[in-house]
Amino acid sequence: MILPACQLRFILEKNNQMEVWQDLILIIIGAFVGFINTIAGGGSSILYPVLIFMGMPIHLAIGTSRVGFVGQGIFSLAGFKSKGIFLFPFNLYAALSATTGGILGAWLSLQISAKNLTRFLAVVMLIIAILILVQSRLKRQYKQYRIQNKWLYISILVYFLIGFYGGFIQAGMGFFIILAGLLVNHFSLAQANSVKALIVLLITLPALYMFYKKGFVNWEAGFAIAIGTSVGSWLTSRWSVNVNENYIRKLISIIIVILAIKLWLK
Repeated sequence: MILPACQLRFILEKNNQMEVWQDLILIIIGAFVGFINTIAGGGSSILYPVLIFMGMPIHLAIGTSRVGFVGQGIFSLAGFKSKGIFLFPFNLYAALSATTGGILGAWLSLQISAKNLTRFLAVVMLIIAILILVQSRLKRQYKQYRIQNKWLYISILVYFLIGFYGGFIQAGMGFFIILAGLLVNHFSLAQANSVKALIVLLITLPALYMFYKKGFVNWEAGFAIAIGTSVGSWLTSRWSVNVNENYIRKLISIIIVILAIKLWLK
């Protein structure tokens, strides 16, 4: 059946309008994720299930999300460097080690069925909800870093394992990087976050390429998310937030738990 020209034009215009609205929604979601990652962390635990509920298979949701994480990583790294927080060359050693593990983790992720990967994500989200609540209690200040001699090799191994997990699913990877920075290297929270920014950026690039080669990247949606995460993380890092951070953590944890339950049932 051949549609009349006017009807065909109406259908095309309607589809274009839907795509515009979807892109705007993804930009808003991305900005919210950038805000969460800057304030409390764990934004990917909200982004993944939202994309899945919008109709993306889990592998496509993970691959597409990583376009947004590239943008966020670039802007976060630039922000920390502009403030003089740039632990070179240690951050490069940690990032290269994590990236090596991330490549192996991304390969493993592509071998697992969508059902098992979805349920694994749901369990990880519950763990992340707990980490968000306890993270604020880990802000300690030490007089001396532990990044030389045996601690350098220990750090390389720890960040390799974190990278492996990050390449596999990435959700909550930032928490483990911060934990390593605080407990293993005795960094301040800002220094741990600066190391995290470089690791997230470098680990995401090869993982993104691997998912792209398998056809698991929606570039239009990914760029919309990247715009949102970049703007959200940049503005949040510059503006002071006049609300109680503990309330934000509790609210985010509740949202993640609800999404995790829905994801498991789905």
